[in-house]
Amino acid sequence: MDLDNVCAKYEPIARESAECLSPEDFQTRYFRNSKAVIITGATDNWPARKWTIDSLAERVGSNEVWVRGQTNSCEYRVGRKYTIRRDTFGGYCRDLRAGNARARSSYLAVASMQLAFPQLRAEVPDSLYLGDGKIHLGPYLWVAYNGHYEFCHFDPDDNFLAVIRGRKQVRLFGHDLANLYPNPLGSHGKTIQSQVNIDSPDLSRFPSFRKAVCQHGVLEPGDLLFIPAFFWHQVTALDTGISVNMFYGDGGARNYVAKVLREPYLPHFRYWLLNIVEQNRNCQSFPRLLSRLPEVLFHFFVKQWHDEASSEQVAVVLEMVTEHLGVSQLPQVVNAAKFPPILKIRGLLHRDDTKIKEGCKTEEVVQTEGVVQT
Repeated sequence: MDLDNVCAKYEPIARESAECLSPEDFQTRYFRNSKAVIITGATDNWPARKWTIDSLAERVGSNEVWVRGQTNSCEYRVGRKYTIRRDTFGGYCRDLRAGNARARSSYLAVASMQLAFPQLRAEVPDSLYLGDGKIHLGPYLWVAYNGHYEFCHFDPDDNFLAVIRGRKQVRLFGHDLANLYPNPLGSHGKTIQSQVNIDSPDLSRFPSFRKAVCQHGVLEPGDLLFIPAFFWHQVTALDTGISVNMFYGDGGARNYVAKVLREPYLPHFRYWLLNIVEQNRNCQSFPRLLSRLPEVLFHFFVKQWHDEASSEQVAVVLEMVTEHLGVSQLPQVVNAAKFPPILKIRGLLHRDDTKIKEGCKTEEVVQTEGVVQT
């Protein structure tokens, strides 16, 4: 659907040439202003630009990967459910080349370069536009079949998405909780997913989507897209192709936490954090988690963003959580262990309420990498 006749505004994503946009200008004009930009020619010197699906299948075809299934379902398009299977990269590529039914319902997503493809890691250098930023997760490899639709969502990190092969259509909706209808608090997954199918929005169910502002663009091989933290985005593969991304944030010991506690990030950060709190609320460990909540939050930010939040920052977030829970006083600590309980992100795989063959082991592997989408 052409959103030009649906959304309040429909405008192109800013586009700059790497030859003309210095890292300093990127920081000033885009990163610090939470503004998306496509930087053309930004990866021309990457060895990864030589990759093709055939060449990668030959080099790393025996590497084991986790592949999402049922990705062409209506439930997947609104971030509600998918399956996962273990395969070899070569096996996944054979499906892509055949263009069979399994290829049309599969997606190789969030494959850690360090763990799944260590042979390739050196061929994806850190971008100069990273500046003094700090990588949170990645880089990750993504290989999509022509036509794959990735559900609209936002991530809790700043994001660089680089296209290696094929083209991608990108639609961004900024920081806008009211008009994108996030899934309810307690929904599983590391990201927050929108209930709106962007290709076919149901305006009778989601009338405020008409007020959304959509930025759009097509990414070509060599393009680098900066997606600000907590920015709604939806990506569709226009060709069978390869991309990589990395999640990052501000450098320094606690600058990223400071940023997400400011506008325009704060409402989205609050929703994201409370969603994770609700994921844990019915767990047996929740009372113990509450009793040591300041420590829990401190360690959570260290794990997620490598930030050591100040006591003042922790206090702000603590008030946010206790107000949401209606708790005026934390439970008393009983028989405290050396380390506090972990505020766990419950992966999207929990949503079908079934155990896959690898059971908890599989979910641990996925959760280690973070159930993330781009």
